[in-house]
Amino acid sequence: MKKIMMVCIAVLGLSLLKADAQYVRRKPSFSVGISIGQPGPPPYAGAYWVAPEWQWRNGRYVEARGYWARPRHRHSVYIAGEWRTGPRGYYWRRGYWR
Repeated sequence: MKKIMMVCIAVLGLSLLKADAQYVRRKPSFSVGISIGQPGPPPYAGAYWVAPEWQWRNGRYVEARGYWARPRHRHSVYIAGEWRTGPRGYYWRRGYWR
């Protein structure tokens, strides 16, 4: 019974790890055509610039352009995406609203 419990705990622990993390040895850099900063004034009141990010597609990271967004709630804060170091290299942690 103890062995079954240990296996269940181990499986649960592994399932809590970021299952969709795709690792690379080197962090890619954005191409010249990608605007990192705001491309101009906000298009409407309360607009927030979400900087470009990376998405995993077809076995590699590809650039996703930045965009203007409306915060989900009045006191929402956007946490920008970032490269993180994992056991097999680097992976992109997507940005999110908090």
